[in-house]
Amino acid sequence: MSNATELVPCYGDSVLPEGHPHREQAEHAYREGFLLGAREASQWLRPDIEVIEFLEEQRQIARDNARVERDDAEWYTPGHEVLAAQLRGRHHALAFVEQAWFNPNADQRDFAVEVERWLTRVERWAAEPIGFDHPTDPPRPDDDWDEPPEPEPASQTKKPGNLKWLRTGTKPILAVAKNPEPDEFPIQSLRELVMRYPHLRPPVVHGLLREGETLNVIASPKVGKSWLVSDLALAVATGRPWLDLFPCEQGRVLLIDNELHKETSASRIPKVMEARDITLAECGDRIDIVNLRGKLKDIFGLGPCFSRIEPGRYKLVVIDAFYRAMPRDTDENDNGTMAQVYNVLDAYAAKLQCAFVLIHHSTKGNQSGKAVTDVGAGAGAQSRAADTHLVLRPHEEPGVAVLDAAVRSWPPIEPKCLRWSFPVWTVEDALDPADLKSEKPRRKPKPAPQPEPAKSTKPEWTVASFVAAFVTETPAMTARIVHRATEADVPEPLAKKLLKQAEAAGHVHRWKFGANQPVQFATRPQPEDE
Repeated sequence: MSNATELVPCYGDSVLPEGHPHREQAEHAYREGFLLGAREASQWLRPDIEVIEFLEEQRQIARDNARVERDDAEWYTPGHEVLAAQLRGRHHALAFVEQAWFNPNADQRDFAVEVERWLTRVERWAAEPIGFDHPTDPPRPDDDWDEPPEPEPASQTKKPGNLKWLRTGTKPILAVAKNPEPDEFPIQSLRELVMRYPHLRPPVVHGLLREGETLNVIASPKVGKSWLVSDLALAVATGRPWLDLFPCEQGRVLLIDNELHKETSASRIPKVMEARDITLAECGDRIDIVNLRGKLKDIFGLGPCFSRIEPGRYKLVVIDAFYRAMPRDTDENDNGTMAQVYNVLDAYAAKLQCAFVLIHHSTKGNQSGKAVTDVGAGAGAQSRAADTHLVLRPHEEPGVAVLDAAVRSWPPIEPKCLRWSFPVWTVEDALDPADLKSEKPRRKPKPAPQPEPAKSTKPEWTVASFVAAFVTETPAMTARIVHRATEADVPEPLAKKLLKQAEAAGHVHRWKFGANQPVQFATRPQPEDE
């Protein structure tokens, strides 16, 4: 335990006063944390409230860890100011982006472009010499948003991160690319390429999948895709051949399940283990499961989670189901959008040094007349962007499906018949894979009479009812108040408008905690001593 003379009486989670022994070190840490947060926020398509709240918790945990109870008083360990400053900087950067998202002028801005420009300013600011005589505050994304945006050249188009696209769901168009850095567009001769990469990437599932690649598993709903991929996860975890067809390299598996409850996962996988004669001792510590039902994260929201996983820990990462990991308002039928999503997955696979498996559904109707790459709901870019596109289609024999796949880095595979025998699929060599089930056209049923639309029961929101429902005496940031409102089905633009009107009418009051702190609102005025 530290001596009382070594402890400090105050927790330093703000700009430190002149003469403080850790003042310059804490300022460096703040800038490092702010730059880290800015780079993380530049990957967002929308603010991640959970990450911001997580950082708020981390700041409180750091304070609790530094606290020492002594003589009925609170003291703090010396040097805690550095970690506090780094966490504060990262939190501020993410909160500034969140606040800019709810700026009334945001709809007139290309949010992705503005954040990219802001990141450039942050990098310059973080590299500036520290001068306490003339300190400079970190830049904000919306510093100059009071002025109308500069008109874009006629040839320039919007990026997928455009704020208006994210809010309205209109189709995004890829932007004209900026001049790439040398490492973003590496040119090398054929000789250099062949000499540097004499071998293909290591296999994960022989014949289907390699490290850094993505595999789509496509079938109709409720056919047994998840059972099939659970079998694949067990095959990789134990190093056994999958379906007795595809040898697997042994390694850890991460199963991200956003459809099943934990209890269902705990019941399902052991059933497959029993059918395959696999014991818990063989695979229990080689498969990790994350159940996200009720707390979904989209592809971009998974980024901060993946950043905490060391490269090489997993050989295979499964996302079940892919449609539940799609960003909100994303059009899965837009090729440009889906190419961007798979580009993000490629980056995750490269960072984690693993392969990805995505479980997705096919379109409605008969699939027998389609090519393998045409099976699957959404844009054709999904099958082209993936390295392996594996499909299950019904066979004319009941209870049998035909497995086929289009592969990129392997020789073409021969389709195989699989028979469903709960809870696993087994190869059925006696049947011909060419005998796919064909469906006769059915007479179109007469449409049922449409009932009259019910009258809306949504409340009419006024300034007074808005304040009573979502603003309290405890100060909260704009983003928090709007988030509460949208959770109650209040449209985001209306929530911002009502909050602005409430402030103008004196129903809510603005609270300020310093130049580097986000503005907050409460139903009572801010005391002069706070």
